Amino acid sequence: MRLFVLFATLIFLVCSCNDAGQGKTLSVDTSKAEISRTIYLDTKRKTDTAKINKTKFALDTLPNISLGKMTLVSSGQMSPYTTIKINDCKFDLVTSGNDTIYLATNDKAFQTSEGYKVGTKFSELPKNIQEDLTKEPGWGYYYKLPSGWTLGFCEGNFCTDHLPNNSSRVKWIFKRHLEKNDS
Repeated sequence: MRLFVLFATLIFLVCSCNDAGQGKTLSVDTSKAEISRTIYLDTKRKTDTAKINKTKFALDTLPNISLGKMTLVSSGQMSPYTTIKINDCKFDLVTSGNDTIYLATNDKAFQTSEGYKVGTKFSELPKNIQEDLTKEPGWGYYYKLPSGWTLGFCEGNFCTDHLPNNSSRVKWIFKRHLEKNDS
Protein backbone atom coordinates (compact mmCIF):
# COMPACT_ATOMS: atom_id res chain seq x y z
CA MET A 1 0.00 0.00 0.00
CA ARG A 2 2.86 2.41 0.85
CA LEU A 3 4.45 1.85 -2.52
CA PHE A 4 1.14 2.57 -4.25
CA VAL A 5 0.66 5.84 -2.31
CA LEU A 6 4.21 6.97 -3.05
CA PHE A 7 3.88 6.03 -6.71
CA ALA A 8 0.54 7.87 -6.98
CA THR A 9 2.12 10.93 -5.33
CA LEU A 10 5.01 10.89 -7.78
CA ILE A 11 2.63 10.56 -10.74
CA PHE A 12 0.57 13.49 -9.37
CA LEU A 13 3.71 15.61 -9.08
CA VAL A 14 4.85 14.85 -12.60
CA CYS A 15 1.40 15.37 -14.12
CA SER A 16 0.58 18.54 -12.19
CA CYS A 17 3.86 20.16 -13.21
CA ASN A 18 3.23 19.23 -16.83
CA ASP A 19 -0.43 20.33 -16.87
CA ALA A 20 0.08 23.57 -14.99
CA GLY A 21 2.45 24.92 -17.62
CA GLN A 22 5.01 25.69 -14.97
CA GLY A 23 8.02 24.36 -16.84
CA LYS A 24 9.85 21.12 -16.48
CA THR A 25 10.80 21.21 -12.81
CA LEU A 26 9.21 19.75 -9.72
CA SER A 27 8.20 22.04 -6.89
CA VAL A 28 10.78 21.64 -4.13
CA ASP A 29 10.96 22.80 -0.54
CA THR A 30 14.45 24.34 -0.76
CA SER A 31 14.88 24.42 3.00
CA LYS A 32 15.02 20.61 3.05
CA ALA A 33 16.21 19.48 -0.38
CA GLU A 34 19.23 19.83 -2.59
CA ILE A 35 17.95 21.36 -5.79
CA SER A 36 20.74 19.75 -7.81
CA ARG A 37 19.20 16.35 -7.10
CA THR A 38 15.73 17.31 -8.31
CA ILE A 39 14.90 15.81 -11.70
CA TYR A 40 11.92 15.87 -13.99
CA LEU A 41 10.60 12.66 -15.48
CA ASP A 42 8.63 13.09 -18.68
CA THR A 43 6.31 10.09 -18.54
CA LYS A 44 5.51 10.46 -22.23
CA ARG A 45 8.83 8.76 -22.93
CA LYS A 46 8.90 5.00 -22.36
CA THR A 47 12.40 5.08 -20.83
CA ASP A 48 11.29 7.43 -18.06
CA THR A 49 8.15 5.40 -17.40
CA ALA A 50 10.41 2.36 -17.02
CA LYS A 51 12.59 4.33 -14.54
CA ILE A 52 9.55 5.18 -12.43
CA ASN A 53 8.36 1.57 -12.45
CA LYS A 54 11.78 0.30 -11.32
CA THR A 55 12.31 2.94 -8.63
CA LYS A 56 12.03 1.70 -5.06
CA PHE A 57 10.49 4.22 -2.73
CA ALA A 58 10.84 4.58 1.00
CA LEU A 59 8.69 6.90 3.08
CA ASP A 60 11.65 9.20 3.61
CA THR A 61 12.33 9.74 -0.11
CA LEU A 62 9.44 12.13 -0.77
CA PRO A 63 9.03 14.42 2.25
CA ASN A 64 11.33 17.03 0.72
CA ILE A 65 9.09 17.44 -2.31
CA SER A 66 6.30 19.96 -1.92
CA LEU A 67 3.03 18.89 -3.51
CA GLY A 68 2.53 22.50 -4.53
CA LYS A 69 -0.23 24.25 -2.63
CA MET A 70 -3.16 25.05 -4.90
CA THR A 71 -6.37 26.88 -4.11
CA LEU A 72 -9.62 27.28 -5.99
CA VAL A 73 -9.94 31.02 -6.70
CA SER A 74 -13.11 30.63 -8.78
CA SER A 75 -15.29 27.77 -9.98
CA GLY A 76 -12.89 27.02 -12.81
CA GLN A 77 -9.48 28.28 -11.70
CA MET A 78 -6.94 26.60 -9.45
CA SER A 79 -3.86 28.66 -8.64
CA PRO A 80 -0.72 28.15 -6.58
CA TYR A 81 -0.70 30.16 -3.38
CA THR A 82 1.56 31.24 -0.56
CA THR A 83 0.46 31.47 3.06
CA ILE A 84 1.27 34.83 4.62
CA LYS A 85 0.55 36.51 7.95
CA ILE A 86 -0.96 39.96 8.25
CA ASN A 87 -1.52 41.25 11.80
CA ASP A 88 -1.15 37.68 13.13
CA CYS A 89 -3.86 36.34 10.78
CA LYS A 90 -3.06 33.72 8.14
CA PHE A 91 -4.01 34.46 4.53
CA ASP A 92 -3.66 32.53 1.28
CA LEU A 93 -2.12 34.82 -1.34
CA VAL A 94 -2.27 34.24 -5.10
CA THR A 95 -0.26 36.60 -7.29
CA SER A 96 0.40 37.12 -10.97
CA GLY A 97 3.53 39.17 -11.53
CA ASN A 98 3.25 42.04 -9.07
CA ASP A 99 -0.57 41.89 -8.90
CA THR A 100 -2.57 40.25 -6.13
CA ILE A 101 -5.17 38.02 -7.76
CA TYR A 102 -6.72 36.47 -4.65
CA LEU A 103 -6.31 37.00 -0.91
CA ALA A 104 -8.36 34.79 1.40
CA THR A 105 -8.54 33.76 5.02
CA ASN A 106 -10.46 31.36 7.20
CA ASP A 107 -8.70 32.68 10.30
CA LYS A 108 -11.37 33.42 12.91
CA ALA A 109 -9.28 36.28 14.31
CA PHE A 110 -9.66 38.37 11.14
CA GLN A 111 -12.50 40.89 11.11
CA THR A 112 -13.67 43.11 8.25
CA SER A 113 -14.21 46.82 8.88
CA GLU A 114 -17.95 46.02 8.84
CA GLY A 115 -17.42 43.69 11.82
CA TYR A 116 -17.83 40.29 10.11
CA LYS A 117 -15.61 37.28 10.83
CA VAL A 118 -15.24 33.70 9.68
CA GLY A 119 -17.89 31.90 11.71
CA THR A 120 -20.43 34.74 11.67
CA LYS A 121 -23.89 33.17 11.45
CA PHE A 122 -25.95 33.82 8.34
CA SER A 123 -28.87 34.83 10.61
CA GLU A 124 -26.67 37.61 12.09
CA LEU A 125 -26.19 39.25 8.69
CA PRO A 126 -28.49 42.10 7.56
CA LYS A 127 -31.40 41.05 5.35
CA ASN A 128 -29.95 42.88 2.32
CA ILE A 129 -26.87 40.63 2.46
CA GLN A 130 -28.94 37.48 3.02
CA GLU A 131 -31.12 38.30 0.00
CA ASP A 132 -28.37 39.47 -2.38
CA LEU A 133 -25.88 36.58 -2.46
CA THR A 134 -24.09 35.68 -5.68
CA LYS A 135 -24.00 31.98 -6.59
CA GLU A 136 -20.90 30.66 -8.33
CA PRO A 137 -21.71 27.01 -9.12
CA GLY A 138 -19.20 24.58 -7.69
CA TRP A 139 -17.41 27.29 -5.71
CA GLY A 140 -19.86 28.88 -3.29
CA TYR A 141 -22.18 31.74 -2.44
CA TYR A 142 -20.69 35.12 -1.69
CA TYR A 143 -21.45 38.74 -0.92
CA LYS A 144 -19.05 41.62 -1.62
CA LEU A 145 -18.90 44.15 1.22
CA PRO A 146 -18.34 47.92 0.81
CA SER A 147 -14.83 47.45 2.27
CA GLY A 148 -13.88 45.29 -0.72
CA TRP A 149 -13.82 42.08 1.33
CA THR A 150 -16.20 39.29 0.35
CA LEU A 151 -17.99 36.83 2.64
CA GLY A 152 -17.95 33.25 1.34
CA PHE A 153 -20.38 30.42 2.08
CA CYS A 154 -20.03 26.76 1.11
CA GLU A 155 -23.26 24.78 1.36
CA GLY A 156 -23.23 21.03 0.72
CA ASN A 157 -20.79 18.82 -1.17
CA PHE A 158 -20.53 21.17 -4.14
CA CYS A 159 -20.70 24.39 -2.06
CA THR A 160 -23.84 25.51 -3.92
CA ASP A 161 -26.16 22.57 -3.20
CA HIS A 162 -28.58 24.92 -1.42
CA LEU A 163 -28.77 28.51 -0.21
CA PRO A 164 -27.26 29.28 3.19
CA ASN A 165 -29.76 28.89 6.02
CA ASN A 166 -29.95 30.56 9.45
CA SER A 167 -27.44 28.12 10.96
CA SER A 168 -24.93 28.54 8.09
CA ARG A 169 -21.73 30.41 8.86
CA VAL A 170 -19.22 32.47 6.90
CA LYS A 171 -16.59 29.91 5.79
CA TRP A 172 -13.98 32.29 4.42
CA ILE A 173 -13.39 35.96 3.66
CA PHE A 174 -11.59 37.02 0.51
CA LYS A 175 -10.67 39.66 -2.04
CA ARG A 176 -10.49 38.56 -5.65
CA HIS A 177 -9.21 40.36 -8.73
CA LEU A 178 -9.39 38.02 -11.73
CA GLU A 179 -9.19 40.48 -14.62
CA LYS A 180 -6.87 43.46 -14.97
CA ASN A 181 -9.74 45.86 -15.71
CA ASP A 182 -11.80 44.78 -12.66
CA SER A 183 -11.81 46.88 -9.52
